[in-house]
Amino acid sequence: MDKVISQTKYNRKQHKEFYLFHLTRRSGTIKLLAAIVIVMLIIAIANTFDSGFKIKEDTSSMMFSWIMFAVSLSFTPILIISRVNNVVKQETPERLKSTEKIEVTKMKFTRSNDCIGGKSVFGWTDIQMICETAKYFYVYLQEDNGIFIVKEDIIEGDVELFKKMAMANLKKNKKGRPLYKRYGKVRREYRALMKLEEQNKKLGK
Repeated sequence: MDKVISQTKYNRKQHKEFYLFHLTRRSGTIKLLAAIVIVMLIIAIANTFDSGFKIKEDTSSMMFSWIMFAVSLSFTPILIISRVNNVVKQETPERLKSTEKIEVTKMKFTRSNDCIGGKSVFGWTDIQMICETAKYFYVYLQEDNGIFIVKEDIIEGDVELFKKMAMANLKKNKKGRPLYKRYGKVRREYRALMKLEEQNKKLGK
């Protein structure tokens, strides 16, 4: 039976990377803050230039607008860093020494942790989205809740087998595609591969 098993010792850096990914790529709060920054930039530009792109004489409103833009721009990274650090601070001494094991088959995910004890089991249909990066598979069970698999910590099976099972078993979106997204280097490589395959089809290879 096809099976993928990962075994990961708790690593604070890996958890920070997960929280950072979530806040910058998946969190609605950050998207809202980004929208506010854009709005503040538009207001600042509108208060700086007139319709002829000449600088307005009213420098007080112009300066105030740019200050507000700078504040909103700086607030976003501060919020991200503080939220990530607050989550990490909640770690217990036991968790710092724990090892998590995740077993994946075509039927289910089984997650166990030698610190917590017991097991949690969920099926592919319980997964809202899988996000792949160069180092991780982020498995989202809810919009703001999930687990991650460290690629280099897979001790049975391999990365390609996991992706094959994901493509076959994940729920599909309205276009009939699996709920699976690629980010960063993985996304670029996938697009390059798809482009190459398309070119080969046109050449009849």
